[in-house]
Amino acid sequence: MKVFSLSNRFYYREFPDLKNIILHDLRVYNRVLHKAYKCLYDRAYKGASFKDCELHQLLKKQFHLSDYIPLSATHEAKALLKANASLNNNLIRKTDKRMKRIKMKIKEKEAKLEKFICEKEQLIHKTKQHETTEKDYLYEVTVIDPEIKKLKNQIKLLKYRLTREKKKKERYMERPKSVCFGGKKNLKHDIEAYRYKRRRRMLICGRRQGKYGNNLFKYHIDEGVLVYRGIEQEVKLPVVFHKHREHIERAVRMKHNTPGKAIAYELYDHGEYFIIRAIAEYPDEPVTPSDRGSIGMDINRDHIALAEIDRKGNLVKAWRIPVKERGARNQREYERYVAVKRIVEECVGRKKNLVMESLDFERKKEESLYGNRKYNRMLGAFAYKELEEKIERKCRKKGVYLRKVDPRDTSQIGKLKYAKRLGLSIHHSAAYVIARRGEGYRERIPKEYHEYREWREVIRDLGKATLEECQRTPYLSLFR
Repeated sequence: MKVFSLSNRFYYREFPDLKNIILHDLRVYNRVLHKAYKCLYDRAYKGASFKDCELHQLLKKQFHLSDYIPLSATHEAKALLKANASLNNNLIRKTDKRMKRIKMKIKEKEAKLEKFICEKEQLIHKTKQHETTEKDYLYEVTVIDPEIKKLKNQIKLLKYRLTREKKKKERYMERPKSVCFGGKKNLKHDIEAYRYKRRRRMLICGRRQGKYGNNLFKYHIDEGVLVYRGIEQEVKLPVVFHKHREHIERAVRMKHNTPGKAIAYELYDHGEYFIIRAIAEYPDEPVTPSDRGSIGMDINRDHIALAEIDRKGNLVKAWRIPVKERGARNQREYERYVAVKRIVEECVGRKKNLVMESLDFERKKEESLYGNRKYNRMLGAFAYKELEEKIERKCRKKGVYLRKVDPRDTSQIGKLKYAKRLGLSIHHSAAYVIARRGEGYRERIPKEYHEYREWREVIRDLGKATLEECQRTPYLSLFR
């Protein structure tokens, strides 16, 4: 299901009697939300026992309300609690991985330390036998002693970090932190901002059993009026929806109890004005794969490499779209938007599928904890997930079939098999391999390269190889 939203802005100066009504309802809703979240948190982690119906009756009785606001507040509180628990589990998982990596690092440092200590003991033994030389003395003073000192310090720092990670995990395992409505920073530094942010938003869930898809908001299509049933007073607001208007009208006209009829409304206060946002869903239109070929896409830090193939897997065209990696955030956002638009329009114009890699940059970031600092900085700034989401939304909107393939060895295969033969760069050849995988062609590293990889391990172990041994591997010349 696709979710869309429509919003309207209303200034308080145009509706002078409306401000007190809106602010009063926002305060009441958020008080109900905070109470519901506290009760649900106590039930989940502090041993409180009650049923959902009991909580609902408690909220109704305490705040003198009908069913709809307590139901919406309870639903939102459950969602917040679930998200918080999921975040806590994710933090525990990441902490475990960091601890494992730190332990491996400590083990590696201790092995090096033991090696240097053995060398030092050997030199001490030589000194006792009066066999030491000036070279041995200089090696001990300038190399061994500084290395031992450095490694001991590194091990000490790593053990300190490991202790900190263990304490973090203990805190996470105890229970998730409770949500601070309004923000902890505002609570410490700006109490007015804290109080304002605690009561500025209200979300009323949709209901498909209702005539208008919601119990408190009723959208009259013919009149262009949105009726809001407040706690104390009913308000009529002139609403003009522009984008996705046909979808919300379709939802309102749908039959009773039909999937997709529910419309949620969010009311958001901005000081001088407030915004009412309608949120609804509609089913995805089925997209059939094209039989004309595909366009493969290799996403890189500063550009996107593209390769077009026909239905037989032959290369038709290869090109690149530059994407800014530095600059203002708005500029980078616009660059990504333009790039995604151009790619999807190419697919629409040529009536071809789009193929991309299924990458996990979170795992890469975790694995490169002690890696190259420049590389880690690049990974942190690379908004791959955001770009992927933009592509998925655009493809869904334009009716382009999107495939995701295994990213394993795409650059290596492209370099070995196609780069020289087709006159492509490494990135374009990787995009070509991705496109062929999307069409179902099996792309693997050549067997000769497997021999080279095995021989490379031998060379690494031995330290060197003879000319005759190097000549046995035909693909070695590619990597010399």
